[in-house]
Amino acid sequence: MALSLRLLLPLLAGLLCWAAAPVRAEGCPQPLRIGFSDAASPPGLLGSGPTFPEPPGWEVAAVREALKRLGCQAELLRLPNRRLSASLAQGGVDIGLLFGTTPERLRSFAFPLDAQSRPDLAWAPVFGHLALFGRSGEAADAGWDGQRLPVGLRVGVLTGSVQEAIARSRGWATEPIGVLDGGLAMLQARRFDLLLTTREVLTPEQRADLVEWSPGVAKLPFFAPASPPFAQRHPEWTRSFWRQLCQAVRRLEPDIRPADCGTVPATAWR
Repeated sequence: MALSLRLLLPLLAGLLCWAAAPVRAEGCPQPLRIGFSDAASPPGLLGSGPTFPEPPGWEVAAVREALKRLGCQAELLRLPNRRLSASLAQGGVDIGLLFGTTPERLRSFAFPLDAQSRPDLAWAPVFGHLALFGRSGEAADAGWDGQRLPVGLRVGVLTGSVQEAIARSRGWATEPIGVLDGGLAMLQARRFDLLLTTREVLTPEQRADLVEWSPGVAKLPFFAPASPPFAQRHPEWTRSFWRQLCQAVRRLEPDIRPADCGTVPATAWR
């Protein structure tokens, strides 16, 4: 019996050490390509075109911080919105910033999902205030309730965006905007009556020339979805990146991520 115990003790010790050892995280995928829009949306993304200025805006800063905490490097790219969407769906870009959810995007991109297979708001890194904006000097309609628009008003919406999907679901007459930063010029040129956009993409100077209609239209979650082939190959790393990105935004811009990551903000409505 004593001999048996002497033989078993080293084996038991080895098993205990194995059980207590941390599970090694998945290594950094390579190559790793993260895509951003080539249009400015300050203060999150500064400058326009294929290069990043310094400072580049808090979106890029948050991605860099997330990558640093994961010990990974990535190629950061700026692409036109339609090309970015196509590249993300086809695997040319592995992760894209920032996207609201639409039925088409849920079919084409990989988002963090909750237990009901819905986009998981607990890990959305960004919440934006979606609102209608009119021209300076033109008062908001007194009967505006956040849902129903006066007959005859046309709303400018970015083509293929969540804004467009919401406007159409409410039966609003819409006018397409082809590029992210083209809406203000089209509004001032009276191509449409109101611009539907998130408050956060407008600078204080731009908002000074507009009238924001209250109440707002929605508080929208925005994500950094992954290409489906990438998410299938690297599921653990993708989830780790989503967590780190959310936490980085929370540290850098707590008003944009108004609750600790892992919890759903109390004001997250749509």
